[in-house]
Amino acid sequence: GKSALAARYAALHREMYGDGVFYFNAESLPALHMSIRQNMRKLGMHSGDSGVFSDNELFLQRVCGKGKVLLVYDGADNLDLLEKIVPDDSSRVHVLVTTRMSADHPTLARADRVVSVGRLGPAAGVEALQAWRGRAGQQLEQEEMNFATRIVNESPIEGLPLAITHVGTFMRKAQVSYQQYYQLLSSEEEELQA
Repeated sequence: GKSALAARYAALHREMYGDGVFYFNAESLPALHMSIRQNMRKLGMHSGDSGVFSDNELFLQRVCGKGKVLLVYDGADNLDLLEKIVPDDSSRVHVLVTTRMSADHPTLARADRVVSVGRLGPAAGVEALQAWRGRAGQQLEQEEMNFATRIVNESPIEGLPLAITHVGTFMRKAQVSYQQYYQLLSSEEEELQA
């Protein structure tokens, strides 16, 4: 999902950020504070008993004075909190935020670039499902295509990329066909509605 995309980006572009890539769990204030302290320890810094904003200020003073760095704030669904944490200077500090919030949120409006990762359409969804099944590029017969399209588009998958990866992996490991998986999915949904 979002976290995996962020990690992949950081790994692919690590050489651009010679002075460090720092990850923060931004799901909650305590998790963020713990991440700030962990990153401070990596730099040989001590936080003492100061609060999250004081620790963040100390950390940013240290890394902003260095060369180019990447700060990854993962799971930042409280963007008002993030507004108080993320540095304004973007010349040497690049910031990558993963969130479920809409791209038109006021905090994201000041970003240089916002990339929304949404639901996949039918063709892209089936292609991703095929890839995760270990059958990338293989042509599907019409009946298989119909079941694959239903799996990708219908509840509970509904084109969500992470759900598609899970389904494809399950299908590969369990060695089930599209029709078998669709029937399994349909019977589970009927049981839930009963």
